Amino acid sequence: MSKLSNRSIKTVLLTLLAAWIGYAWAATYLGPNGGRLAVALYIAGPIGWLAYRTKSLRSRIRRGWPELSYSLGLWQQAPLPRFDAPYEYVWPRIAKIRKHPGGLDILIGLLPGQVPEQLAQHALAIAHAWRVHRVEVTSPRRGAVVLRVWSFDPLAKPFTVTSRTPKPVRRSLRSQLRGWFTRVRSLAGRCRFRLRRLASGARKVAASAWAASAPELPDAGGALEAVAPSGAAARGAGSGSGAAAEPLGQVRWQSVEIGTQENGAPWQLRLHGTHVLVAGVTGSGKGSVLWNVVRQLLPGVSAGLVQIWALDPKRMELSFGAGLFTKYASDPALMVELLEEAVDRMQDRALSFAGRLRAHTPTPASPFVVVLADELAFLTAYQPDRDLRRRAEAAIATLTSQGRSVGFCFVGAIQDPRKEVMNLRNLFPDRIALRMDEAAQVDMVLGNGARDRGAYADLISPDPATGAGVGYARNEGSPTPVRVRAAYVSDAEIEALVTQYGGDSVYAVSSPLDNIGEGGTRS
Repeated sequence: MSKLSNRSIKTVLLTLLAAWIGYAWAATYLGPNGGRLAVALYIAGPIGWLAYRTKSLRSRIRRGWPELSYSLGLWQQAPLPRFDAPYEYVWPRIAKIRKHPGGLDILIGLLPGQVPEQLAQHALAIAHAWRVHRVEVTSPRRGAVVLRVWSFDPLAKPFTVTSRTPKPVRRSLRSQLRGWFTRVRSLAGRCRFRLRRLASGARKVAASAWAASAPELPDAGGALEAVAPSGAAARGAGSGSGAAAEPLGQVRWQSVEIGTQENGAPWQLRLHGTHVLVAGVTGSGKGSVLWNVVRQLLPGVSAGLVQIWALDPKRMELSFGAGLFTKYASDPALMVELLEEAVDRMQDRALSFAGRLRAHTPTPASPFVVVLADELAFLTAYQPDRDLRRRAEAAIATLTSQGRSVGFCFVGAIQDPRKEVMNLRNLFPDRIALRMDEAAQVDMVLGNGARDRGAYADLISPDPATGAGVGYARNEGSPTPVRVRAAYVSDAEIEALVTQYGGDSVYAVSSPLDNIGEGGTRS
């Protein structure tokens, strides 16, 4: 008899002995009811364990992983220890399974010669095999892959800023303790530097106090005043910049919160220092992204630190709140003139900053300018006037290549991301892919390999209640796309914004098409 059989027999005998001892103790000290309770527990335990093994996602993944690896071609033939040894096969092993708020994180060790892309190209097949909503593939370190399994869709329900925005699921105690330990260790690592700084500061204060209390030392009061000026003197010295610093800290201009991410965290869209391209078919929710940007920037516009210039070729989206924009144009010629005016202002600002500043901070004299363009392809591909099309492409290329360092941001929305329609898409560092018609368009917008990393923008539901505003965002600093959903902005909310912020606008007319003057402004 083999060692495995002997071990199994011993395990069974020990288990039966422990069960008999437990039953005898319960029957002796708890009476007949105690014995019955012990028998019930002995019966319910194996049944519960069997149900867990059958229904639990974690158990199903572990039990079916070898067969799934074989079906996907991830297995390899193990080296033969000798020429007459039987053939054996190995597959990537599951090292750890950890729960996250929306499902499971599965850490898998790769076999020699395997790369993460081999699992990434099977992410959709793995999701179907496990009967889950989605599977993301990331590689935290060499030789390892993490499969993030989402058992449900946290972005399935639409929301607005007036409704309750989805909140992050409460983290487990283990993850909280791990985060606290990491912070404590980080603080301990910086402790010696902080103590040194505190000691130096205390030494300077003590020296200043000693100098002030020694009447025989010349200019003691002057030295003390230089070290610690009075509050009035400090306010007088900083009065030149205090007026601009106070509203700057109250408005949002570097990034705006326009929705929520799949993990429940807020979706912060960066604007200052970048340009944003939003791509999606009709009804995918591009208007939600544009209007959320407008809504979040309006306090800055009211403070004089931000300007929003709008281009609205189809006259049906941004015209509803034309009174909110600093400049608005819907005629093709006026839109091109507005773009060229933005280029002229950008170049004038760059000339004034040359040799003095390397980073732009909004002020009333040099505000942060955000140029919004709905249906950008109308200017770059579908414009019948060749001269206007050429001028528009030149202006957009100049803005997107030189504008972000001097406080100009271009946000464009298109339906078709192909090169022949929009050949300037590589000049947009940050991109958003909403619902697409074709799988190849996902990589056109988010970069090569984005769909293999889980950005299935072509599979987003066409149902507005489920898929409008849902997409994948890719930032300049991270090639990994993040699944997001923009908040819905209703007509009533836009009307409320016009009532609140549109009083001081240059557009005091009922229709955005009335009284259009030169340069896209209204008379």
